[in-house]
Parts: sequence; structure tokens; C-alpha cells
Amino acid sequence: MSADSPREVLEAVRRLEAELEVLRRQARDRQRDAIDLREALATDAAEERRVMVEDMERVVDLIGASWRSTHDQVAELGRQIGDLRAFVEDSVGSIKTARLELRLQTAASNGAEA
Repeated sequence: MSADSPREVLEAVRRLEAELEVLRRQARDRQRDAIDLREALATDAAEERRVMVEDMERVVDLIGASWRSTHDQVAELGRQIGDLRAFVEDSVGSIKTARLELRLQTAASNGAEA
């Protein structure tokens, strides 16, 4: 850049100042955009965390319901096994006291009983 007169230098300085102002304005706009973007990201992250916590609460509720159901089923099975054991013990007791009587008789000839 060559300066032939002070007026040309002054005009060049003014152009540079105008360009610098445009760059500053663009930088401020970008900074505002970056701030807005950071705020939006923070809001999105907070929403994601909230949704994740709600999902985890649902999972915990499902696991709890499943555990209670399984516990109830195991308890019912235990009661049924207890009833079956009592039935078997009663049956074994009945069999021990049962008497078996076997009578062998010979048949009379001509179909008459002896």
C-alpha cells in the first residue's frame, strides 16, 4: 500500500475502521449465537437427565413389581408343597396301618362252592 497523500491515508484508515467495526459486529453476533447455543445445549441436557431419571424410576417400579410377583408365586408354591407333603405323609400313614387280606379258595367241581 502506498500513500500518496495524507487524505488517501485517512481514507484507508477509515475503511479499515469500518471493516474492523463489521468484524466486531459479526464477532458479537457469533458470541450471542454461541451463548444461545450453550443455553440450548444446557436446557437439552437437563431435559435428557430428567427423562433418564423418569425412565429409571419406571425400571425400578417394574423390577419391584416383578420381585413382588415372584415372591408371591414362590410363597404360593411353598404352600402347595406343604399341602402336598401333608398329603403324602397322611397317605404313607394310611398305607402303614392298612391290612391286606388274601384268601385263597379252591373252587368246587361243577361250579359249587366248597
